[in-house]
Amino acid sequence: MLRFGTAGIPNGVKSYEKGIELLKKRGLDSLEVEFVYGVRMSDSRAKEVGQLAREQGITLTCHGPYYINLNAAEPEKLEASIRRVKRTIQAGRAMGAFSVTFHAGFYLKQAPKQVLAVIRDRISEIMADERKAGTPQVAPETTGKPSQFGSLSELLQVVKGQENMSVCIDFAHLHARSIGRYNSAKETEFVLGKVVQALGREALSHMHFHMAGIVYGPKGEKHHVNLEESDLNYPEILQVLRSWNVGGVVTCESPNLQDDACLLKETYSRY
Repeated sequence: MLRFGTAGIPNGVKSYEKGIELLKKRGLDSLEVEFVYGVRMSDSRAKEVGQLAREQGITLTCHGPYYINLNAAEPEKLEASIRRVKRTIQAGRAMGAFSVTFHAGFYLKQAPKQVLAVIRDRISEIMADERKAGTPQVAPETTGKPSQFGSLSELLQVVKGQENMSVCIDFAHLHARSIGRYNSAKETEFVLGKVVQALGREALSHMHFHMAGIVYGPKGEKHHVNLEESDLNYPEILQVLRSWNVGGVVTCESPNLQDDACLLKETYSRY
């Protein structure tokens, strides 16, 4: 139902070939290709990585560059952000990725409702162009600070009614953004209920999740840590995902990557 893997090539190796081999040995079954500093992979290389992953039964996802702001005021920054989103989708298409995620933008001291409308329109325009060539699922990610655009409610409004779109729910970000909430079975059920309400029950069959330990303060996310060093209640979260028969991918972003990814998969397997 759910596949578990790492955000980027696992620790200790430097190539996708070695990384996929290591994931397979550890019993993991997904890999998020990180383009966070730019999409620096040719389509031919993306196809090679995709073929290798398919041969080993590894599901791929992609994460777009950090330098994306679809609410940018300056035309050159907006155009660059749109190019980065499109290039991430195109790389994901070339490798046969299951889902593509990115952080959509910032409020820039504007009213959240105004920013929501702007980002929704710009994502709609991007998807209208990219759908013509066929896209992987596109799922903007929940963000970890209240000052950033990207609450669950906002993103569900962005993607509602959009073909081949969902949300990437980062449970650590939800927990940090809310300064300690979204950390129990009841709250996880609330999150899934919101997804069903906005996107339909079928959306739960192809979800994109991130999970990690996290340190947060009054302003939300500070940085990721290993699961056992944080208060993230990952066992209850995973138990709800299992009981609701949720499908898709869980990408681990803890510093110890494959170790915590294995911990997540092992915990999930007990339910």
